[in-house]
Amino acid sequence: MGAKSIWIVLIASVFVGGSIGWLLHYKSEVLSKELVFDFLTDAPVAKAPIPTKENWLDNLKHFNKAYSYPAQEFEAFVDFVDPVIKDVPQKLFISAVDEYLFFCLNEIFKQKNVEFAYSKNTNSIDLVVYIPKEYLKAQNLIQELQYYEIPYTY
Repeated sequence: MGAKSIWIVLIASVFVGGSIGWLLHYKSEVLSKELVFDFLTDAPVAKAPIPTKENWLDNLKHFNKAYSYPAQEFEAFVDFVDPVIKDVPQKLFISAVDEYLFFCLNEIFKQKNVEFAYSKNTNSIDLVVYIPKEYLKAQNLIQELQYYEIPYTY
């Protein structure tokens, strides 16, 4: 028991002595130095260039030749509405469709790339058909619905 307690006291005294020594060193060395923070109080002021013959910006005043600046080209297409063409509705509503007619309409719409949405009720299916924006495609779709005598509303 004597040797074990001597080792514990020795380790504790080394630890306490090292801590006291470090605190004295910290107080004398680190705290004695002042920390100074320098902040810019004035904003830097830009100076105007001195006009010289080598300054290319001053020479532009006396530049007499026509110059074409490089620019990117772009094309703009404006689709004007033809007054002869009637307005085409954007949606058609087809209601009370049975399953066979829904199958046929689904095939027609797939073939013509026409988007549609449907709502299935207990006895029938209601469709909302989104008409293409191109006039000819819209007219062909409406004529095909009229050919098959499918009732629709705008």
